[in-house]
Amino acid sequence: MQQQPLQEPLNVLYRIKRGLSGYVSYLAACEMNTAFSEYVLYEPILRILTAREYIAHCEIVAPSLSKQPRGDSKRIDFDARGRDQHFALEVKWAKRRTLNVKNDHTKLIGFLNKTPGARAFLCVFGRQSDIKQIMLKPNGFIEIGKPVFADFGVTKYGCRIFEVVA
Repeated sequence: MQQQPLQEPLNVLYRIKRGLSGYVSYLAACEMNTAFSEYVLYEPILRILTAREYIAHCEIVAPSLSKQPRGDSKRIDFDARGRDQHFALEVKWAKRRTLNVKNDHTKLIGFLNKTPGARAFLCVFGRQSDIKQIMLKPNGFIEIGKPVFADFGVTKYGCRIFEVVA
C-alpha cells in the first residue's frame, strides 16, 4: 500500500529534515565536525527548497522589528515562496537539551504580522541526545510531523520542525 504524498509545505519540510540528517552524518564521516554550525545547514536547505520549486531568499531583514541603533538588523534565515505557499524558516543547531528561541519567535511573529496568509517555522537540528526531548524556551511552537534521525551507529544526528503558534 503506497503512502499518500504530503501536502506542501509539509512535503518540503519533511525533505529538509531527512536531507539535513543525512547530510551532516556525511560531513561527520568526512571529519568536518569542527566546521559545524547552523550555517552548514543553509546550503542543503536552499537546494531542497529550490528542487521543490520554491524561490528562497536567505537572511532577509525581519519585518516589524526596528533596526538596532548599533549593529545589523535582525534577519530571518529563509523566506520561501512557491507551490501556493509562503513561509519563513529559522534554523537552530541545538547543542543542549534546552534551546532559547525567544529572538527567533519574535522574528517569526513579526513575519506573520506583516505577511498575511504566510506560515512560520523553526528548524531545530542537532544530536539525537540533545533534540529528542528538547525544551524550547519560550514555548509558542507546535511540532510539525515526526523527528527524523540518521542512525548510522556513531553520532546520531536529527532534525525537528516546529510551527509558530500565533
